[in-house]
Amino acid sequence: MPNSRPHWHSVTDPRLGVIGGAGRMGQLFRLFFADRGFDVRYTDVGRGVPLEELVAWADVLLFAVPLRETVPIIQSTVPLTREGQLLLDVTSLKRDPVAAMMESDCDVLGLHPMFGPPVPTFAGQTVIVCQGRGERNGAIVQLLRDARMRLKEATAEEHDRMMSVIQVLVHFHTICLGRTLRELGVDIGGSLEWTSPIYRLEMTMAGRLFAQDPELYAAIEELNPHAIDVVDKATESVQFFSDCVRRGDFESFVEDFRSTSEFMGDFCAEAQILSKTLIRHLP
Repeated sequence: MPNSRPHWHSVTDPRLGVIGGAGRMGQLFRLFFADRGFDVRYTDVGRGVPLEELVAWADVLLFAVPLRETVPIIQSTVPLTREGQLLLDVTSLKRDPVAAMMESDCDVLGLHPMFGPPVPTFAGQTVIVCQGRGERNGAIVQLLRDARMRLKEATAEEHDRMMSVIQVLVHFHTICLGRTLRELGVDIGGSLEWTSPIYRLEMTMAGRLFAQDPELYAAIEELNPHAIDVVDKATESVQFFSDCVRRGDFESFVEDFRSTSEFMGDFCAEAQILSKTLIRHLP
């Protein structure tokens, strides 16, 4: 049965329920909020307290579940919620999760932490903040600010469009790079003996990605509503340079390269400085 507690930000022991609390992000945010005075409980598959009990008990509900399951789990949870609660999610897409939470009578706030566990400190870490509705959102945002996180406010649509570049495009490039190395049968370790620090840095980033959960990256590539547009443009770019190489079209290659350099502008010089700094710290 719904309880009659006052609004969560007016009680001394705000109650946070984490759905998916046994996962890595769930555990991270359980600790984050517990360290800041919240009474924290969680539910997960075969662990924690039953979902219905958790929802009835909590003042704030945080969804930290796999990306592919986020919207279905929110939709199945919303009928159990009540007015006066605050719903949060920490998944890497925002349009559909926020829309699903908005079907409740609760306050709603979408968060996308641009980091994953483990992190040595929350200070300096970036979190994208997508407002849904409700004045109580401000208290959560203030907690993030007090932890000295970098906050970027955006609509859910703006968020997903930018993630189609930051995540879909960049990961697509790296995934294709790794697959090509596999198909060529390249000895990664052996290749590092031949090359510059820049190649090592590229291989380091590729290795870091392929050490992660493939289901997460499949979901990021396939569920972003703008993914097809981005992947199509990437495919066009590959085809253009493939045609240049096949034809031996030196002039077209150089002209297009210069056009992109002009497009990137002053960032090219900034990137050279930053990459030199990173290279100095490579083993």
